[in-house]
Amino acid sequence: MRVLAAMVLVLVLNESAPAVAPPSDRLDHFRELARRYAEAPERAANAPLLSELWSVVDAEIGDNLRSGAPYSSMAFIQSRLDAFSDEWGGASFKVTDLDGGKRAPIVGLFTLTQGEPRSSLRIYDRAGVLLAAVTHEGQLEFRAWSTAGARQFLAKWTGAPTGADARTLRLELWRLRVQATPVREWSSDDAFPDGIAATGFSARGGQLVVRYEPHYPGWKPGCADQTEQEDVYRQAAGSTGLVRAQRRVLNGWHRELQSAVTRFFVALGANDRQTMAALAPNPSLRARLPNELQADSVCDDRVAGSPATAIVAATREHDGLRVPWSLTWRRDSRGWRLTAAAPMLE
Repeated sequence: MRVLAAMVLVLVLNESAPAVAPPSDRLDHFRELARRYAEAPERAANAPLLSELWSVVDAEIGDNLRSGAPYSSMAFIQSRLDAFSDEWGGASFKVTDLDGGKRAPIVGLFTLTQGEPRSSLRIYDRAGVLLAAVTHEGQLEFRAWSTAGARQFLAKWTGAPTGADARTLRLELWRLRVQATPVREWSSDDAFPDGIAATGFSARGGQLVVRYEPHYPGWKPGCADQTEQEDVYRQAAGSTGLVRAQRRVLNGWHRELQSAVTRFFVALGANDRQTMAALAPNPSLRARLPNELQADSVCDDRVAGSPATAIVAATREHDGLRVPWSLTWRRDSRGWRLTAAAPMLE
């Protein structure tokens, strides 16, 4: 009886609701595009394929929204999108209406993975029109943004590792409006035009906290205990975007150390005696330093039990060989000063 009832329901729905586009042709087209996208030798060369793949899914969502119930329900649309994901394991398509309102825009979160993922945020009205779309590198997530009287959400793209604990991060705050174009009210590109190498992130209660690695002279990828900053962003009164409310610096000693180290190597190569005397006060030590000494990419080592002492690696090209050096720096009331230096293979 249950099977018979289901068959009757399908017949009734097919006669009472407009038919959506046949799925086979669109799925076949998607399958072919996905194959070409996955086999493309260079990521830069497959940008047109990426756009066409997004467009195929846009068309599927638009057809369903325009066809009315039950085809326009989130559950039905998601089931159709799952069929696309089943065609290629590197594809993921999700839709949501955030608060379930009948007039609220539809938000799509699309990801295609070939190497590192690329993800697209898509926003549609209830008539199936694509209102806004933005694509970035990384895996896309979103969460509601709690601001009284506003329908907002925060989109987050998490990308490739940039160090031991850091990953690229891109954030956007969007406001959805009924029967109007959605508005992007804030982007992390505004605050971080060179991008973010994030080591921590949280968003709750209308407050955004980002912990990241600022790149400064002497910063080395993958090294521990380097300087980090933690910024707190909030929505200021009368502002539609976010403003930085607080900044905390962690391991600031390393940026201070490398500021001195960078000046030291520049002065050594330029034979700047005044700067050298300030950074390496011991005359006999300065006399032993070869002008060919260069900074090395080895991580700096802060001496255990002596936080005011750090070992910095350097190298000297001599007779066709790279000779490693160890430079000992100590911090006093004047800042970081070089107190010892010697080749490590004597």
